[in-house]
Amino acid sequence: MNFTYWVTEDCNLRCKYCYVGKTPKTMNKETAAKAIDFTVRTLATDLSNNKDKIRIALHGGEPLLNYPIIHYLVEELKERISGNIIFTMTTNGTIHNQDMIDYILKNIELTVSLDGKQENHDINRIYKNGEGSFNRVIETIDYIKTQTQSFRVRMTVTPNNVLYLADSYIYLSEKGYSNVTFALDESDTNWNKGLMEVYQKNLNEIFSYMVNTDLSKAQYHLYNLKNEYFRPRSVCDGCHTSFHISSLGNLYPCIFAVGKEEFSMGDVFSGIVEQRLFDLDEISQKDQGICTNCAMYNNCRSKVCKIINKIQTGNYYKSSPVFCTTQKIHYSTVKKYEYILEDFELLLSK
Repeated sequence: MNFTYWVTEDCNLRCKYCYVGKTPKTMNKETAAKAIDFTVRTLATDLSNNKDKIRIALHGGEPLLNYPIIHYLVEELKERISGNIIFTMTTNGTIHNQDMIDYILKNIELTVSLDGKQENHDINRIYKNGEGSFNRVIETIDYIKTQTQSFRVRMTVTPNNVLYLADSYIYLSEKGYSNVTFALDESDTNWNKGLMEVYQKNLNEIFSYMVNTDLSKAQYHLYNLKNEYFRPRSVCDGCHTSFHISSLGNLYPCIFAVGKEEFSMGDVFSGIVEQRLFDLDEISQKDQGICTNCAMYNNCRSKVCKIINKIQTGNYYKSSPVFCTTQKIHYSTVKKYEYILEDFELLLSK
């Protein structure tokens, strides 16, 4: 089961592409305690086989702005929940406190947001005064690297930095960051056919680079790309086996729903509002619209994530054109390089 705790919605950066409203909403200890109670109750009544696969994400805003609550949550959850708990967190990397980072590295799988070289990163990832955050983030990552190789660097790809995607990926890889990933910002309305072609060209450059320099890394990333975008889909598991808990304790089915009242399914104080969840399930379980005619439909996020469809297009049963194009690009990339996966998938199946 998956639980995401939004420990704060505040942030010290003003990234141009961020989807989180920068408000001072911050989880207090009372709400955190109730969130833990809710998590424990939910796990106790779970009839699935997910009890030994518990993932706890600590989310923001910039989560380290509320480090005391992070520490409290981790220690309390370890104390009260039996089984294998995996804690994860993404940080913007600007809060470099050694004791804090050391604790995080011992207890939490860490991802740091970094969009490439300084000129690429500082296009979007800026402080409130407009200054870029690159130098501070590099300082943090370079300290982390002295302690462990088990961390991830994540780039966000936007219309104003996609031209430099391959260059950025290669730069970060050659700095010795062993796990570099990237994700497209689909919500940006400036994407067009030409920019999508630029994305595809850069994606192919990245995989060509990986195949030629580190085949095992190429296999790992292509396998994850294939699994992420083309695995068989069923229905939304939001507020069944996956819960997002806002800073104020409200319950939502997914990251994109948080803060939108129409998708609130209750709160940690009173629990799930069953009628709301029933209504959402009815929407989720219907297969309607033009997407059902697509050959990729049963392996497509659009089949499951009706909330994302609604937010991006205003229609639960219509996928974003940007996502559709991205899906086709990823499919062509998987097919082009699929030959490298045969031995890798065989090894995983043993």
